[in-house]
Amino acid sequence: MRRVPLILWLPLKALSLLYGVVTCARNLLYDRGILRSYLSSVPVVSVGNLTVGGNGKTPLCLSIVDALTQRGLRPVILSRGYGGILKGPHIVQPHDSPRCVGDEPLLMARTGGVPVVISRSRVLGARLIEREGLGDVIVLDDGLQHRKLARQMDIISAFVGTEGSVESFCAGELLPLGRFRENRDIGIRRASIFVASFRRTLSAGGEVPAVDDRVLAQVPLGVPVFRSAYEWIGVRSLNDGASISPRPVLAFAGIANPQGFFTSLEETGFEVVKRFEFADHHAFTEDEVARLVDENPGALFVCTEKDGVKIREMSDRIRSAFAEFRVQLKVVPSDTFIVSILRAIKRG
Repeated sequence: MRRVPLILWLPLKALSLLYGVVTCARNLLYDRGILRSYLSSVPVVSVGNLTVGGNGKTPLCLSIVDALTQRGLRPVILSRGYGGILKGPHIVQPHDSPRCVGDEPLLMARTGGVPVVISRSRVLGARLIEREGLGDVIVLDDGLQHRKLARQMDIISAFVGTEGSVESFCAGELLPLGRFRENRDIGIRRASIFVASFRRTLSAGGEVPAVDDRVLAQVPLGVPVFRSAYEWIGVRSLNDGASISPRPVLAFAGIANPQGFFTSLEETGFEVVKRFEFADHHAFTEDEVARLVDENPGALFVCTEKDGVKIREMSDRIRSAFAEFRVQLKVVPSDTFIVSILRAIKRG
């Protein structure tokens, strides 16, 4: 875990302590019923995380939605629409712009096969889902800290796939010194399920790694622990959908913690000649991307599906230089995971 110089550590620690007081007080007000949560007539399953960025919430939402759909339910995804300018509530359409609705909600709308609603106020979003009869279960994306909307189940996804991420999780430092959005122990006690995310792509027949004992020690007894990793689907051209075989490529990522993506590219046979890293949810401009294409004539850029949502909005010339790395999430043990969710929905 990266060490902070003492001259910075002291003020950051003070701010973290203040942040902890505020978040603990807020949670206490909800726990005591002083702050009220809206109870939707549609059961709510929340997928959230304890830390900022890169915990695999979006693919986990899509995995849950797919499993529920296969079992005859009509799930709806409800998202804040982070990165978009629309406040909502708004039902995301496949032709919407990622600048309006956010890259992740648009990705989910295009690939999940179910309605996606964005709303800064998740309560208003839930009411829209009720009013329009959009589905019979709400999958609340990034909902752990959004306690204004009551839920039947809280699923926490936490990236613990590297030594640094394990150390960070065990340290439990709050923002801005660390990465935690709230007190780790208080947040994790609200969990119905804990999913340890490894954010790596498995080889054919590969097994999801075991969870580090140091992480397991932080999870309360009675909270079931599951594991998740990606299964590789393939690399396909953004221009015509053609399958791309392993070759030298330029890796392009505007996601949190892109190292897993770069490693997955290499493990599936692609030679990463150069890496281009941007901040999570970076708002790429066409000029910005065109400049990279011009500076690397004839090269093939490979991006994540999340970044591909934005690149698709650009010219044919840019799209023809890009392919996207497609994966799907695998949660194990999968049957037990889905049965737990179905039970919570039934109770709701």
